[in-house]
This record gives sequence, structure tokens and C-alpha cells, in this order.
Amino acid sequence: MIKRVHGFDRHKKYSTICVMNMEGAIEKMVDACFDLGLYISGLNEEDAVILEAANGSFYWADKIEEQGASVFIVDTRKFKIIKDSWKKTDKQDAKNLAWALWVNLKSPTHGLPLVDKPDHRIRELRRLFAQYQLVNQQITKLKTVIQASLSDVGFVLDSTDKKTMFHKMYGKEMLKKLSCTPAVLINISLNLDMLWVAEDCKEKLKEEIIRFGAYLKEDVELLMSIRGINFLGALAFLTDVGDISRFENRKKLNAYLGVVPAAHSSGGKSKNGHITKASRHLTRWILSEAMPHITKSSPIIQRYYEELQARRGTGRARIAVLRRMIGIMRRILLNREKYNNYVNAYYKT
Repeated sequence: MIKRVHGFDRHKKYSTICVMNMEGAIEKMVDACFDLGLYISGLNEEDAVILEAANGSFYWADKIEEQGASVFIVDTRKFKIIKDSWKKTDKQDAKNLAWALWVNLKSPTHGLPLVDKPDHRIRELRRLFAQYQLVNQQITKLKTVIQASLSDVGFVLDSTDKKTMFHKMYGKEMLKKLSCTPAVLINISLNLDMLWVAEDCKEKLKEEIIRFGAYLKEDVELLMSIRGINFLGALAFLTDVGDISRFENRKKLNAYLGVVPAAHSSGGKSKNGHITKASRHLTRWILSEAMPHITKSSPIIQRYYEELQARRGTGRARIAVLRRMIGIMRRILLNREKYNNYVNAYYKT
């Protein structure tokens, strides 16, 4: 039975902790706890802890659960008491967290915007995918810098020239044939070296991601029945969503993946804006890259895309197809049925 709630306001070097009993009275306020592990070791099944979602939250949540205590991880973007607090201090944040958890335990109908804690295998995959995205961004930046350097001295590369310049076997040879200033040659040569190292790292990361995700092979094969979804794309989706059964409908899943429009309401009038891009973004990135193939995954999807493109434009049509496809991927996993056997029935409902 829970007898105490602990609000943890964590920082890099210390944490501020507010301890409240089940009568709603503050028992203790720790201004600066420099050894969080030692503090957690004193917890037991009578304690409940609330943390803000941030780097390290899952690690400390595991440590708390090992002591038998309950742990809640709150999404601070949706937690207005913290986000919009007028008196923004560490002590006030810790107190607000403890108070919110106390209210939630006393009256669960109030609810808390909690963050799901996936198992350690999903977390490992998320770490690898985060590195994969970072390396991919670096590759794009290096290619942009190389092209800008060449453009600065009058060379504009066409698509064929780009493939040659960025190729590990031919790039340096092509560079020798260009009449560039010494500084430009040095810069491009160094950038090419970094580019090829980054590309090697990207391939190595891809291999490790596939190896780490081998245990999801059955789900991956179901999603790969969709044209345009490869092993990496399917694994990215599974890594982002974790347990698919926790989403009651496709709207909640789309909101979680940040592909729903932001809603603005004032004076009785409502207006939808651009997609929120909130929460997980890996799936949005991977599926957006595969969109040309996904739109051709079936005649029904292609017709839906083309009709919407004609009325609303390419951007809105792509997002609409993305939302529909995410919903289909959810149903495929829940029903354990491949895409080719399912899409026609899905669009008739």
C-alpha cells in the first residue's frame, strides 16, 4: 500500500525532492540530493515516485522499481502545472509533481499525461536509431557543404556528377580534374573523407539495428508485406510504438507519432494548423522517405492519394496517406494479417 509520494525534479548534478504523505501534507523537502542512487535505495513498496520525462528517466525508473516502489513518468509538455508555472523553481516543480501524483492516486479520473516505459530491448533499438539519424544528418550536411564549395568556384554538379563525386572509389579522382583553388580542394578532400567515414558508420549501424531487432522478425515480416516498407522501416515503426495494443484507435496512434494537425480554438471558432510533429518522429521520417512507393502499394491507396493531391496539394495528400498507412499498420499487427489480404476490406469500412 502506498503511503508516500516523491516528486523528483532531476538535474545533471543534483535533484530536488518533495515527499508528501497520503493526507496531502509535505513530510520532507530535499533541496539538493547529490546521490540519487543512495536515496532510491531507501525506497520500498510503500513509496510512489513521479519523474519528468527526460534523459535518464527510464534508467532511474528501473532503479526505483527494483526497490519495489511504484514509478510514474510524466510528459512535461502536457503537464501544465510544471510547464506554465509562474513560480518556476526547483522546489516548486518538485512540489507540483508530488501534488499531481497525490491527486492522481486519490482520484485517478483526473489522470496524468504519462509516458510509456518500453522494455530494455526497445530502448536499445531507440538508442541505435537515434545515432543512425544523427549520422544520416551529418552525411546530408557534408554533401551540401561539398556542393556549396564547388558552386562557390563555378562548378554545379548534375545528378551523375554527384554520384561520382560522392563515391569512395571515384570522388578524389574527379576532384583532381577540377580547376579549384587550393583551399577549396583541401576543404572538399577533407569533407569527402568525413563523408565516407560517416557512410561506413551508417552501414554498420544498419547492421546492428537489424541484429538487435531480430526478435521482432515476425512483426517486421507482417509490415514488410506493404510495398515500400523495408526491414528498417518496419523496425523503426515497431521501435517507436512499442506495444501496439496500448493504442485504442488509430487517432491516438497518429497523435503519438505527431502526424495529426494542431487544433486552435477561440471564440467558438476552430482552425486546424500544420501537423504537431510532437512525440516520436522516427516513423514519420522513415515513412516519409518511402512515400513514393507507399502511395503505389495498392490501386486503392494510389487513387486516394491522387484524388487528394488534385484537391489539396501534394503535401496534404502525403500526410493523409501517412496517417492512413499508420492506421493500417496498427490493424495488421493487431489482426496478424498481411497487407495484401487486408487493405481492400479496410477501405470498405
